[in-house]
Amino acid sequence: MRFINGVELSCTWGEKTIHVVGLGMKAFEPYKELTDKLSRMRDERAKQMAAKFDALGIYNTYTQALSLAGNKLNLSRRHFAMALLERGTVGNEDEAFERFLKDDGPAFVQTNWMKLSEAMNIIAKTGGVAVLAHPGRYNFKSPYNIMDLLEEFKALGGDAIEVTTGSHFVGENERFMRIAENMGFLASTGSDFHGFKPGRPEPGMQEALPAEMPTVLELLTDR
Repeated sequence: MRFINGVELSCTWGEKTIHVVGLGMKAFEPYKELTDKLSRMRDERAKQMAAKFDALGIYNTYTQALSLAGNKLNLSRRHFAMALLERGTVGNEDEAFERFLKDDGPAFVQTNWMKLSEAMNIIAKTGGVAVLAHPGRYNFKSPYNIMDLLEEFKALGGDAIEVTTGSHFVGENERFMRIAENMGFLASTGSDFHGFKPGRPEPGMQEALPAEMPTVLELLTDR
């Protein structure tokens, strides 16, 4: 089994949160200050979400979500979904997102993360390879769209996109395989594993990349 160091950065693009993965970085110190800042932003967002749940008559969600987080510095919407499931407010995590936590949901809090250009700059400066994570997961409102994001990502030095991932819907893996070929992106993959959920693959169990596709590993041979 091969291990490659990496980081997943949250960015704001097209009024939505997107994720850019940096792989094989050769310098790590610049990420310490950045991750400390992002952790503080996540914690503040979580407290704002808890306040929205309080207004809905669903109390103490922050404390419960924090108790369910393996990493207390990386509190996410999923931890709130887990809290709602644990207390019986919802029947599963997907229902928690649909009723409360999805974009524009009653407990959703918009966070202004770093710009895409900032994320790309730090990955480049630390010698990393930039991968756009799960592109099929982003739903933009006009005038923004996924092709504009991919073109900007490419122009900023983006190397690869995830073409097979556990969070794509049926048909999206095939779509992004073709897009990667047409736009000259290397292929990457990821399970997008966030815990055991029905219908979501365990790490390494997502659909395999086609054998003929050039992959991001070509840029990571010396890492």
